[in-house]
Amino acid sequence: MPIWMRRRALKVAASILIILSLLAPAGVYASGDVVYTNTRSLADNLELVNTVYWSSEFGRMEGFSVRMTGPGDAYPIVMKGDTIYGSTRITNIVKYAESLGMNVLAAVNTDFFFSESGIPLGIVVEDGVYKSSPGGRNAVTFGYDGGVDIIEAPNVLITLYNNGGGEGGGAGGVSGAGDQSAADGQAALESSGNAGKTVAMRNFNKTRTDTGGMVLYSEVFSTVSTRTSSPGWFVRFRILEGSPSVSGTMTLEVEETFTAEGAIAIGEGCLVLTAADQSGAGAEFEKFAVGDIVTLTTTCSDARLEYAQYATGGGDIIVSNGEAADPAGWSPSLAPRAPRTAFGLRGDGTIISYIVDGRNSEHSVGMTLSELADEMARQGCVYAVNFDGGGSTALSARLPGSDAPVVVSRPSDGTERGCATYILFVTDAAPDGTPRRLSLGNDGIVVLAESSVGLTFAATDRGFMPAAVPDDIIASVSEPGASINDATYTAGSIAGADRVTLYSPSTGARGWGEIYVITRPTSITAARAGQTSPLTSVSLSPGDTLELSVTSTYYRRAVVSQSNSYTFDVTGDIGEMIAPGIFVAGNSLLETGEIAISAGGRSIAIQVEICGFTDMVGHWGREYAEYLLQAGISNGVSETQYGPSLLMKRADYILMLYRAAGEPDFEGEGNFDDVPADAYYARALAWAMASGIAFSANSDDTEGGSGGETGEETGPGPGENTFDPQEPVTRQDAFTFTYRALPVLGIERDDGTFDDLAAFPDADTLSDYAAIPTATLIRAGVVDGMGGMLAPRETLTRAQMAKVLAVVLRLEGTRRNDA
Repeated sequence: MPIWMRRRALKVAASILIILSLLAPAGVYASGDVVYTNTRSLADNLELVNTVYWSSEFGRMEGFSVRMTGPGDAYPIVMKGDTIYGSTRITNIVKYAESLGMNVLAAVNTDFFFSESGIPLGIVVEDGVYKSSPGGRNAVTFGYDGGVDIIEAPNVLITLYNNGGGEGGGAGGVSGAGDQSAADGQAALESSGNAGKTVAMRNFNKTRTDTGGMVLYSEVFSTVSTRTSSPGWFVRFRILEGSPSVSGTMTLEVEETFTAEGAIAIGEGCLVLTAADQSGAGAEFEKFAVGDIVTLTTTCSDARLEYAQYATGGGDIIVSNGEAADPAGWSPSLAPRAPRTAFGLRGDGTIISYIVDGRNSEHSVGMTLSELADEMARQGCVYAVNFDGGGSTALSARLPGSDAPVVVSRPSDGTERGCATYILFVTDAAPDGTPRRLSLGNDGIVVLAESSVGLTFAATDRGFMPAAVPDDIIASVSEPGASINDATYTAGSIAGADRVTLYSPSTGARGWGEIYVITRPTSITAARAGQTSPLTSVSLSPGDTLELSVTSTYYRRAVVSQSNSYTFDVTGDIGEMIAPGIFVAGNSLLETGEIAISAGGRSIAIQVEICGFTDMVGHWGREYAEYLLQAGISNGVSETQYGPSLLMKRADYILMLYRAAGEPDFEGEGNFDDVPADAYYARALAWAMASGIAFSANSDDTEGGSGGETGEETGPGPGENTFDPQEPVTRQDAFTFTYRALPVLGIERDDGTFDDLAAFPDADTLSDYAAIPTATLIRAGVVDGMGGMLAPRETLTRAQMAKVLAVVLRLEGTRRNDA
């Protein structure tokens, strides 16, 4: 960077300085309230401000400002990339600038552009080099003297004056030695038939259209070609002296004139003048011949543009003299709510690059153009211009402690969009590795009043790059009631941004950060400890302990808090809180009540039901019995008793399977002869018969209702359509019924083999019909025996029934030696 850039003095042109009392008062926003703000230091004169707004009508909006507050290490430049043609994502423009040796602190998109080509609609000036014409658009300029201006629709006129000397005229006279030689050369030029002819235009490095007149291209337009797609005239000039600028002269020589059907290469060190055949500009090209010496002159309509080192195009001027401008002249297509980008100048010399995210109802809904104007006025801007928004809106910043800028906004496309031009805030300060500035690593976190959070620190060096963090940082607070002890910050009871100042005695490094303290969260959520699903109701058994994890948000931003940050109130005879967040259920069964959790007047309630059975407290089958109870599959033998040791009847086991299947409809009217039509289990047994889960005794595949291959072991003799519903179910029959029900329950069946039975000494006592079903349940982990035995002919207890069905339905890996 030139030496004069290293001590830039930021100045706002006198034309924009007005009385600050005209500015909109802080905190006023057209469609909502400012509910959160955080300011982070990026350099000695550069800040990143994050703001969240809330509107009861529209919802949440989130924006970011890069504020350059005056003279210092940071200064702005405009960058398009290596060519005018084509677009570049913000991350890539930062990398491109860094490849050129620049130290980039922040970047934001600027001008609108043609989506097909990436060519900006407005002007581009980079480090004094004129790269693209204004196109009738407004402009933002950064002067060599540090002045910053918003200029309304400037124009740059390009005039080509032919000195002659082309074919038949003799071009050699322009550089002859001695007075007489120069005179002879001038005479030769003037004798050319083209001498004195002029051509004027305004289009420089823009898209050539069939009816849009002449366009002049330089080599920065495209490394490929003029990108023209229709027949036209072309004049290629060789640059003899000078370079493109908004105000100045160049000396050119006509290298060739020709026509072409499409695009042509521009060439290094050349300019190309062209127009489409349909433009009617053919006579203008006849003013040039090979060898002609041409003087190119550019003149500005505004002196401020003449002294601009950098310039970018912009859209509508939305703030003028400290107030929102009249929207009547704004582009109607840009008025609706959307992501936005704007640039503003404050009366105190601060420049503001601002973006607001949008098109995301959960994160930020964006702003209308009128709201954007009001917001820029609220931030103190006396003049502001609208930049390209929508999916183009993007802001990147190098946060303290990071070695590269990151995109801090949320592009509405879900990913970065290639844009035309950018303002980059850069510094000439070189990294030296020595910690000079300190900051909070968790700057901007939201903390609930009287809650604590561990602070982390970051350090940057002379070039604002990461440096080693000193181990003797002293942190102090600004708000009364807040405190810091061993890097743990405890908030006071006052809401607002608490500035934490930082100092390292050993290095002399200083800095600050902000913690945003709230007294009233906008949402509270409770979950079981170790889980994330919100808990709104819970069923507990007597003596159960419920440990709660309580979190809250502030306008959808996470809040740091602890359990003791909340108040817990219990209503109903359901138990008590033994500590913040820890509830123990009482011993009264079938009681209901609630746990209310509140902070700052915001509260939620968890509905609590005390259920369970007194005879299952401490029993190995408790969780299975309660699972079936909550699933509506199995009740107790009374409101307080489950009867875990009672034997399970055959009909009741089928009824449990029927409920587990959801009590489905089925086809079939038959039933077993020993099942009364009005029995509570009648429909379940009819379903089991229709579904192939239980068979009658006279079936070809029978064993008295279980459906095995022999009929001599369990049930009445052949020829009887009976089930023995009131008899206790044997373990092997229960396993068989369950096996047959697996497909009905939607559970894939992986049949076991005799190898799965080998671990059980009494496996040979299994009936043939029960062997594969039992092996399958063993393979699936549902059955693992009692004391190492299968005991297939013993009867099943209610507790064992609960485990078999609960494990099947939950596909759970928990196993006990009791089933």
